[in-house]
Amino acid sequence: MTTDTHHSRKHHNRAVFGVLLMLGGLALYALSDAFIKQLMGSYSVKQTTFLRAFTRLIPLLIVVFMQGGVKQVFQTAHPTRHITRLIVNLGYTYAFMFAYSQTTLTTVYTLGFTSSFFMIALSALMLKEKISPEKWIAVAVGMGGVLIAMRPGTGVLEIAGLIVLLGAFLGSLNKILMRRLASTEHSLAIAIYPNIAMILVTFPFLISSWQPISWHDWGFFAIIGIITSTGQYAIAHSLRFAQGSTLAPIDYSSFLWVFLLDYFWWNKMPDRFTVSGAAIIVASNLYILYRSRQEQAKLNPQSAKA
Repeated sequence: MTTDTHHSRKHHNRAVFGVLLMLGGLALYALSDAFIKQLMGSYSVKQTTFLRAFTRLIPLLIVVFMQGGVKQVFQTAHPTRHITRLIVNLGYTYAFMFAYSQTTLTTVYTLGFTSSFFMIALSALMLKEKISPEKWIAVAVGMGGVLIAMRPGTGVLEIAGLIVLLGAFLGSLNKILMRRLASTEHSLAIAIYPNIAMILVTFPFLISSWQPISWHDWGFFAIIGIITSTGQYAIAHSLRFAQGSTLAPIDYSSFLWVFLLDYFWWNKMPDRFTVSGAAIIVASNLYILYRSRQEQAKLNPQSAKA
């Protein structure tokens, strides 16, 4: 039994399944961020962040009892790694939440795409993953697409933008730390601990500034909780099936989800610069995935035939 459990927690190399999990998780995150942006008009960053963590913690705790109970999920061999990751996650979350309150969703996501550079660099430095020159070139091309979509010189790079860049770095470091934990820790524990930490750290600052919440907005927060907890679990689980350097470019897919949200939620069409940048970004993603499949086929010819 112990051997089976240990084996199930080893890294798997099923890159395609990992990519699909990451795509689904990112789509859910984009949707939850749209809800968050909407609620930011009525509630403070602290209160919105607290309620976001609280509401998504509830469905995750329910799943704990479906996955073997508290002891099975929360047992850990690396408490220090969890604490380090929680500190990074707090900074990453608050950076993006503050940015959502200061600038547009598209701006936040556009600047957030710099996380791919940080992710691949950190994968090489911390996880000792070998990154091919072709991948580095494709990421550079993808970043060029981000610059086209951003249109430097149009006022995008302001204080909020710099905070997003800090958040992008911390987010990439957070994913690296998640990958290290994924080899020994339960995916649910990786998803739950940040929410508990966020609640404990934020609550003392809300005692004197809590704003009453309408039943209508409680419904929105409940939806956010379900969406983000599912997305968080999918992203945490994806790291078991694919390398960080393979998953990094998938962050760009969030741009497509934001397009759809802008159009259907706020009735905004992306301009030609955004569309051109997105086309380059998607093309670089596809090429990197193609290179990853080639590399995997060389390492494991049997899976390539399958």
